[in-house]
Amino acid sequence: MQYAGSALGLTWMFLQNVSLILIYTIVFYFIGIRPQGENSIEYFSNVLSGLLFWIPLQEYLIRGTGILTDNRQLIKRSPLGPEIFLWIPFVQFLLHWLVTSIPIFLFLAWAGKLGIWSLPLSFLSMFCTGLFLACLQSYLARVNIILRDISPLVRLLTQFLFWGLPILYESKGILGKLNVFNPFFFPLEIFRSALLAGYESKAGILDFLPFLGIFLGIFLLSRTKLNQIVLDHL
Repeated sequence: MQYAGSALGLTWMFLQNVSLILIYTIVFYFIGIRPQGENSIEYFSNVLSGLLFWIPLQEYLIRGTGILTDNRQLIKRSPLGPEIFLWIPFVQFLLHWLVTSIPIFLFLAWAGKLGIWSLPLSFLSMFCTGLFLACLQSYLARVNIILRDISPLVRLLTQFLFWGLPILYESKGILGKLNVFNPFFFPLEIFRSALLAGYESKAGILDFLPFLGIFLGIFLLSRTKLNQIVLDHL
């Protein structure tokens, strides 16, 4: 989006995200499509917390992939190189999360699901999750320059990541066993633990450590091996 990060961009992002949240509200809260016997407030609070985690993260993943391609001319004229541009989507990601959190926090406060430290702890959780994704984003943005356009593949990847997270369903049974193979399962559970009062995480840090190692390795690879190749392709 041309105006992403500006007042116009934030307003548009807010309306877009709220529209998506309203759709889920109608389907899962008012119509009542949820697991049989599940408390509506409890279930919908989990859905909203999952959407608050995922929607800004998905935007960051998609828009961050094209940030270098969209700013070719600026990068050529900038003495700072491409690295500074990779942090623009990260800042936008945090702004989008803050804007999107307003209606969700209002509902969760009404439902009595917020704790005293919910806002600062959930923001800190999202900040750390953004840094975790930035390791992969640094690689994808550079590969997008080299291969011209990988955005269709990234959008497909986001669908697998979304349905691999317990956002619209509970993490139990066979789905719970599959969730551990999603690199964002542990960050989601930590985020929910920080946001929702009395929520107990279903993820273990030992399942997350391999993903952390892989993402850090990808980040180092993109910085050491791909930087000069990217500059040659600009």
